[in-house]
Amino acid sequence: MKNPVLGTDFTHYRVVSPHPRLGHDDHVPPSKEPMADPAGPTPSDATTDTDLVEFLLVSVPDLSSLRSVSAALADLVASASISILDLVCVSKSEVGELTVAELEQVEEMSALKGVGGNVGGLLSDRDIERASRALAAGSSTLILVVEDRWALGLSTAARQAGGRVVGGGRIGRPLVEAALEANPPPAVSDEQQEDGE
Repeated sequence: MKNPVLGTDFTHYRVVSPHPRLGHDDHVPPSKEPMADPAGPTPSDATTDTDLVEFLLVSVPDLSSLRSVSAALADLVASASISILDLVCVSKSEVGELTVAELEQVEEMSALKGVGGNVGGLLSDRDIERASRALAAGSSTLILVVEDRWALGLSTAARQAGGRVVGGGRIGRPLVEAALEANPPPAVSDEQQEDGE
């Protein structure tokens, strides 16, 4: 999987967290960075469909705002809609300094403690730094690697047909809003509404 902001220059950031993933003295060599190397380690769960793994950023004002996000993610895991493969919380100061915390270090993420599966090991130092570039100063983000288990049926059907799910991506909100505004849905007449009741 490719980090959506790979190739970005991070030289203007100073990372202040003692977090082991951002310990630059023992920084993982580029050729061994898990998410940057297609041949890098994969989740230990043999049932993970690697065609359905994606990278998500959830931005919040601060880490104390994550309690409801944590509960929503726990519901998605419980319903087998997603499987969380890796997760870190990142805060950026007003001057661009990054502080990184693991799941168990953030009280507001308590709803996810004990979720099934092996969480961790996919995001490298470099992945975290580069993903955090999109984070506004003075705010926080949840960086997630998830398996979209809701699409397992589609992936299985594609393989049975001799194909596979080969990609995807998010469309920026302004583009979606502009497209919807330019192509509004047809108005429903009173007569059609009555027929549908």
